[in-house]
Amino acid sequence: MAKSKKKKIEADPLDRDMSFLLKEKGKWVRLNELFQMQKKNKTITLRVSDDLLNEVKKIAKDEDMDYQKLIRNIIIEYVAKKAS
Repeated sequence: MAKSKKKKIEADPLDRDMSFLLKEKGKWVRLNELFQMQKKNKTITLRVSDDLLNEVKKIAKDEDMDYQKLIRNIIIEYVAKKAS
């Protein structure tokens, strides 16, 4: 009898312990907070115009933060919005 190949089923992200998302009893972490808490272990290269980067740096300076963190926050905010 031939062995049947089992289809690889992707794990349901909700089918696991998600207690790490609890800040306090009954209070869940927002999606954007979850992304901020995760280890930053990937580097990306992004080409933008000098003018755009200068504007981002100005905004970051006004917000008293690094421009790379501002860009990361913008990406997180967009992803969290699309995911909800």
